[in-house]
Amino acid sequence: MRSMKFFVLLVVFSTWVWAGDGLKLVEKWQLGNETVDWIKFSLVDNNGNIVMAFNRAGHRLIKPDKIVKFAPQGQGPEDLMEIWALFNFNQDIAYVEMPGNKLKIFKNEGATYHYKETRWVKKGYYPFIVRNGIFYDQKIFLVGYNVLMMDPRKNVWEASFIEIFDLQGVPLKTLLKKNFSDKPHPLHEMDYYLVGYEKHVIYLAENELKLRLISVKELSIEKEINLEIPVFYKRMPGDFYTWKDYRGNHNEYLKNLDYWRTSYSRIHKVLVEGDYLVLQMRTCDPKLKKFALLFYNADTFKLEKTVFTNDYLLGARAGRYYFFANGDPGRDEEADAFIIHVCTIEKKIKKGERQDEKIIQTDDFLLTTGYIHGFTDYPGKSPYIYDNAGMVGWE
Repeated sequence: MRSMKFFVLLVVFSTWVWAGDGLKLVEKWQLGNETVDWIKFSLVDNNGNIVMAFNRAGHRLIKPDKIVKFAPQGQGPEDLMEIWALFNFNQDIAYVEMPGNKLKIFKNEGATYHYKETRWVKKGYYPFIVRNGIFYDQKIFLVGYNVLMMDPRKNVWEASFIEIFDLQGVPLKTLLKKNFSDKPHPLHEMDYYLVGYEKHVIYLAENELKLRLISVKELSIEKEINLEIPVFYKRMPGDFYTWKDYRGNHNEYLKNLDYWRTSYSRIHKVLVEGDYLVLQMRTCDPKLKKFALLFYNADTFKLEKTVFTNDYLLGARAGRYYFFANGDPGRDEEADAFIIHVCTIEKKIKKGERQDEKIIQTDDFLLTTGYIHGFTDYPGKSPYIYDNAGMVGWE
């Protein structure tokens, strides 16, 4: 007869929420099977509807009961050509059109959006490949890859990543400058993010969990903060965005871009909701769901909560999170129907709060999933494992 041994498992129910259990579905918008491609930009407007820009399929206003097409491709006032950014602009929305210094403002007039006005920001001599933007504190913040100086003969150049303008488009400040002295980097293909929180604008790049905190008063970077890295995180290689000669094979170039965007834990959505800085990225782990939502305390920037889901985050407003069901329709085969999930976080936990510990006794051996944050010995030589996820497997 086998000896009677038991293991003691201390599960620390901290602010981590696992495997999608923290999402509560409150609405489901079933909108048919319209064929679209990958999501270029998305936001939730002031009416709680979703504005989406697809790579080739164009622009949509998504309501609970219908999809409204607007702004067809063209050069007329109601049209849009190649867009490089989309963001809320007071009660309206703003698109940044190529070549990066043209803002077309659209106004919601009930049924759909219509053109309102065009604003221009001052452009330098070289290209500014805008990748995102924000209107905050009556200023226009644009982020992307802005070439300031280049000398191909010496193979040197200078670029910036953040440009700030007033409402008349007059430059106020250039931030995050960098000098290059090697082969060209396709950094214009990267996504960069800006979100506002109280007296700051937060900057993040897609390939690292490191933020810059920008003072909206001083228009300077106050500090750089390395965010806590989750266990599942699959880091992009260090040479990820170095130059490669494709010898005219554009399809191979696009294929590599798609691979980069789906094979690593690349940040693809950043927003502030309530007191949290929320990031979504792919887990790239077959044992987990496709995406993780990371909830960082927006004051301390500590990781307080993680939620896993198969849905692609489009935006949030008033405690409601809007998702495209089953992923990005241009990159995830399962996202073959136009379904929007509107969710809330089921367990609302105050910042910094930790719930009670719980002791579980069992005769079975604990199978861990690798998400162990500590290990020691329980008195009496029994294994004592604590896991801030509270997620275990049993033999």
